[in-house]
Amino acid sequence: MVVGHAEAIAAWRRAEARVYPSVMINAALYEQYVTTVRAIAEELADVRTDEELVRAWHERRDIATDVVSRTAPSMRAVMDLSALRDAAFCHRHRQLTRERGKEIARERLERARREGDEWVVLFEDVTPLGSQRLEMHVRSGRAIHASSRSEMDSPSPAFDLEVVQLDPATGAWLVDQPPLMPTRTCHSHEEWEARIQQARATFGRN
Repeated sequence: MVVGHAEAIAAWRRAEARVYPSVMINAALYEQYVTTVRAIAEELADVRTDEELVRAWHERRDIATDVVSRTAPSMRAVMDLSALRDAAFCHRHRQLTRERGKEIARERLERARREGDEWVVLFEDVTPLGSQRLEMHVRSGRAIHASSRSEMDSPSPAFDLEVVQLDPATGAWLVDQPPLMPTRTCHSHEEWEARIQQARATFGRN
């Protein structure tokens, strides 16, 4: 069975979430993982779209083995090459998303208008160390910017939330305007989700 786009991204994110927390306790291993992930992603520089990336994931099975054989990291024996490979595809997917950020946001906004959606996610990025999500109210351009971050010296992540004004025609961030709701920090995922729902109700009014 050929895994589709959404399933592939989910698999890459699971690998990334499994790899990084487990190696962060060892600075040398973490550094070698990061270096190798980036080296594998560089091998995917010829891949320019999500569809091509999913196809490469199915076809280029030995890419991690080839890179590790060539770079010969000293901690190769304890590396999970399968997870390393998927984490590299996740890294490349993130690069493509950022490179095409404005184009992707415009496509999503146009689709939301056609389908009559009230809210649209213009940007979303998830890493083992945090996340970013920008969700815009289609009619007004008011947008919820929700982010999370994990700190090395903190036992639990922090969750931030602010509401900003975007250009409702293009989804561009109006950086010269102050936030509609200044950044608020939540100390639990449950509180964060509740505040996001409150913000949707408050700022989703026409």
